[in-house]
Amino acid sequence: MRIAAVLSPVAEWPPIVEAARVADELGLDAVGFYDHYHSAKPEWAYICGWSAYGALAALTERVHLVPMVLNSLHYELGVLAKESSVLAIASANRFELALGAGDWPSSFAAWGTEFPPAAARLDRLEETVVALRLLWTGEPVSIEGRHVALDGAISTPAPERPPPVIVGVGGSHRTLQRAASFADELNLYDDPALIAEAARIVADSPRPVAVSVFLSWEWGKWPADDAAQLERFAAAGIDRAFVTVASQDMPATVHRLGKIAQGFR
Repeated sequence: MRIAAVLSPVAEWPPIVEAARVADELGLDAVGFYDHYHSAKPEWAYICGWSAYGALAALTERVHLVPMVLNSLHYELGVLAKESSVLAIASANRFELALGAGDWPSSFAAWGTEFPPAAARLDRLEETVVALRLLWTGEPVSIEGRHVALDGAISTPAPERPPPVIVGVGGSHRTLQRAASFADELNLYDDPALIAEAARIVADSPRPVAVSVFLSWEWGKWPADDAAQLERFAAAGIDRAFVTVASQDMPATVHRLGKIAQGFR
């Protein structure tokens, strides 16, 4: 099982840089951030966004860069295509695009944007992923969908190879069942029933689909039996664990996680 570090929620840039470098040096699989441009309170600040990934791409050499996860409703398709392509190029194919159908209704209300029903959000997410895979070829793309309409759209330069697409399932059985048909990886909350359902779906899938888990271990939530918990997911067939590592000394926490991760290779 591969192990990744989510460097959120942290507002200061220097510990993020140091933690990312530690992750790179110790062989952690990936680093990433939460992705909400809205903060519930002024003091609940945290760094995320395209610029942060671009900076980390330049400051690291091996570790992958994976958002946890981008809210697809907050981004125009052209922005997703261009930013993901450039990050894939700038990072030498280390960027992976993790997308969700959209959640946290109050964050939409705060910015005066529509929060569609769940079915519409899932429809749009699938159409977005289909369109992105075509746009990553660098060829003109024309689509007439319910939510995505393109007429000869071109996004170049194209990445050397398309970024893997991870869909943020969270705790939704509906999203799990739908996204299994178009995602490269399904990212779940720590829900044994959902993990078991994902295993059944993946086993029956006609194409390879990975399964990852999101673990909220930030700011005092770190478990005493950290390695044992990760062993549990590895035994359940989980391919990758994304662990939130925000703490008073995040580089030290990432170092601890990196040492644990070495036991899973």
